[in-house]
Amino acid sequence: MDHQRSQGLRHFGEALVGDGELLSFVDGLFLCVGQQRRHVGAERLRDLAAARPSQAPLLRLLADVQSRDAALLRRILLHQLILLLGEPGGLQQLSGLALVPAESTVLEQAARTLPVLDARQRKAAESLGGLWRHRRLRAVARALDVLGPVAVRTDPALASLASRLGRRLDRCDRSLAAGRATRDPQGARIHYVDALGVAADDDTATRALILLGRPRPQEDSPLTARLDGDRVLLSWPVRDGRNWRAVRLTRGSDRPAGIPVPGTRGSAVDHGPQRGTLVRYAVFPLADGVVDAPPLVSQPLLVAPDVEDLTVADGPACLAVRWTRPPRTPRVTVTVHAGAPAGAGDVLARHDADTDTHTFTQLRPGSYLVRVVCHHSSPEGRVVESAGVQAAGTVHLWPEPLTALTAEPDPAGGVRFAGRGADGADVRLVAWADPIAAPPQGACLRTDALPARLPWAAYGTDRPVEPPSGFSGLITAVSVLGERAVAGPSVRVDIPAPVTGLRGLRESDGHVRLVFDWPDGAGAVEVEWEQSGVRERTRTSRSRFLREGLRLPIGPASARIGVRAASRHEPHAEPAPEPEAAAHPGSGTDGTVVVRRAPAALTLPGDVVVSFRLVTRRRGLSSRRPVAVEVTVTGGLREGAPDTGTPLPDFVLVRRGGDAASARPRHHEDGDVLVRLTGTELAASSRTTHELPPGLLRPPYALRAFLAGENAASVRLEEPALSTLVVR
Repeated sequence: MDHQRSQGLRHFGEALVGDGELLSFVDGLFLCVGQQRRHVGAERLRDLAAARPSQAPLLRLLADVQSRDAALLRRILLHQLILLLGEPGGLQQLSGLALVPAESTVLEQAARTLPVLDARQRKAAESLGGLWRHRRLRAVARALDVLGPVAVRTDPALASLASRLGRRLDRCDRSLAAGRATRDPQGARIHYVDALGVAADDDTATRALILLGRPRPQEDSPLTARLDGDRVLLSWPVRDGRNWRAVRLTRGSDRPAGIPVPGTRGSAVDHGPQRGTLVRYAVFPLADGVVDAPPLVSQPLLVAPDVEDLTVADGPACLAVRWTRPPRTPRVTVTVHAGAPAGAGDVLARHDADTDTHTFTQLRPGSYLVRVVCHHSSPEGRVVESAGVQAAGTVHLWPEPLTALTAEPDPAGGVRFAGRGADGADVRLVAWADPIAAPPQGACLRTDALPARLPWAAYGTDRPVEPPSGFSGLITAVSVLGERAVAGPSVRVDIPAPVTGLRGLRESDGHVRLVFDWPDGAGAVEVEWEQSGVRERTRTSRSRFLREGLRLPIGPASARIGVRAASRHEPHAEPAPEPEAAAHPGSGTDGTVVVRRAPAALTLPGDVVVSFRLVTRRRGLSSRRPVAVEVTVTGGLREGAPDTGTPLPDFVLVRRGGDAASARPRHHEDGDVLVRLTGTELAASSRTTHELPPGLLRPPYALRAFLAGENAASVRLEEPALSTLVVR
C-alpha cells in the first residue's frame, strides 16, 4: 500500500495496464486487448518492472506475492476494488479504472450482498490472518467480536475460523484451570506453558508464569535490568539458539501481561518506561515463535535516574560537589554526612539545587560522605526519589590565602614584593605561561601544577634581586602548604632588559657615536649625558637606531653618559632619573609597576688627539730617510702635560718590510715594532721624540701607527700623509 500510494494509484491494477489494455479479474488476472487475453504471472510482472523503472519497486513486490500464492494477488485486487465501491461514487470510480466493463458490473452486484463494514471492522478483518498465524488467539477472538456475528456467518471462511478458534480456546482454558488447581509450582508452570503454546497472547498464563518466576528480595536473577538514563538495559544468559520475547510490567498498569520490549538474544533495550514508575521485566524462551518454557524474571526496578559524573573536590574548609543531572529533572538534593562511607554519620548540611554544582563551606578537616538524590514526578503526580549516588570526600588542611600583594621598585633595579595574609604558608611568586588562563584569586591548586618559582622575585625580603634579563608580565603570589596551594592576588610588572656592550667612539666633528647591544623587547632607549655640570637627555627608537645609529654632540670635553631601555608602560614625558640613582618607584599608565633599571654608564674622556711625524735625514745622494718619530699629544693641558681625566693608551709604530711592504700593517702586532710608548710616557709630556732602530730601516718597508690598550677607542690618532709612511 505504501508503494501504491507513492505512485498515486487507487489500486495496484493501474500499474499493470498499458495503452488500449483492460484488466480482467473475475477468474484470474488477465490483460485484454480486443479478444486477446494474456495472463499476468510473475514473469510478466518482472518484465513490466524492467520496462517501467519508476514503478519497478511495486511491480517486483507484486511478482513476489504472485510467486508465493497464485490466488493471493487476485484476492488483494478484489479487496481494493470493493473498498473503492464502498466510497461515495464508487461505481463511477470503477468505470474509469481500465477494467472490463462487464466484470465491473458483476463485481458491483456481488458487493451488494456483502455486509457493510466500517473502518474499525475492516481493520479487524485485515488483522485476522497475521493474528492467527502468530497464535494470538485472544486477539483473534476480539477481532471477531468487532466484526460481529452477522459478518462471521455471512463469510464461510470466517465461520470456519470461528469454529476452530472456539476449540483451541477451550483447550487453553482447560490448561489454565489445571494450572490454578495445581499446588506444585513446577506443575503449574507446565500447565501455563501449555496454555501459551495454544494461545500465545493469553494474559492470564503470562501473568501467572511471571508471578511464579519472581525472584526473592536480594536474590540474584539471571535477568538483570539496569537503568541507563531514561532507558533500561536488559541482559540474560543464552545457552542455545532459541529466540526470546521480553516484556515490561508496570505496577498499577492495566496491561497485566506487560508491554513487549524489542531485543535480541541475550539483550534488550527498553526506551518506554515512564519516570517514577516501578517496573519488572520478564523474558520468555520461544520455539517456533511459541513459549515453550517458564520465563526469566528480574527484580523490580524504580525508573528514577540518578545524577552522573559525581565528583567531590576539597578546598579550604569546603567541599565542592559537581554532577550531571538527568534531563527534565526539576530538583536535586545534595547532603553531606560526617565520617567515611563505611560509617557515615549525621547529616551536617542539606541543599536543594537547581544547578549542577554546590559547595559546602565551614567544614573542619576530616572525612565526609556526599550523597545526591534526584526528585522525579510520577505519572500520578507524586514525587519519587531516586536511589541516590554517593562519593567520599576529605577536607585537608589548606594554606591561608594571601589577601594583598604590592610591588615596589628598588633603586638597584630590582623590585620588592610584600603583602598580607598567608600566615604559616610558603608564598611563591610565579608567572603563568598563559595569563588569560591564569586561575582567579582564591582558586585551589595542586602544588605540582604550579609554574616554577621566579628565581629573581622573592616575597617579604629586604634584598631584591634584579632579573638577569627583561621581564614583562603578570606575577601571582601563591600560598603553598605541602601538596596544596591557593592562588592569591596578582600584580603586573615591567622590567626592561639591560643595555650591554656600551662604547663611545669620538668623531672628528666633535660628535660621539654610541655603540651598544639593543635590549631585548625594548621599543626605545633613553640616553642622558652630563658635561660641565649640565645634563641633557634624548630618546631614540629601535628603528631609528638601526637606520641612523646614535650620535651625540658631546664636543671635546669629557662627559658621563648613561643609556637604559625605556618601558612601554611609562609615560613618554616622564623625567629622566639622576645618573647616580638607578631607578625610582613608579607606576605605568595602565597600572603596571615599572622598574627603571640602572643605566649602562660610560665615562668618556676629553677629546685627546695623538699625532706623530717622522724626522728624516738625508744620507749622501739618496733621498731622505726616517731616523726618529715625534709624537704629540694635544687636548686640555695642565702644567705642560695633557689633562685627559683617564689613562692614555699606548702608542705603537709598526713596520712591514721585504715582500710584505706592499701592504700596510693591519694591527699593532702585524709586523716589527719600531717604537712603543706607554700611556704614562705620553702623559708625561705633550711632545716626545724617539729614535728609530737603524737595523730595521732597510727599504722597502711601510709604517703604520696604532693606539693599543685601555681607552684606545676614546683617543683619536692623526697620521701624516701616507706617502711619508712608505719607503722604497
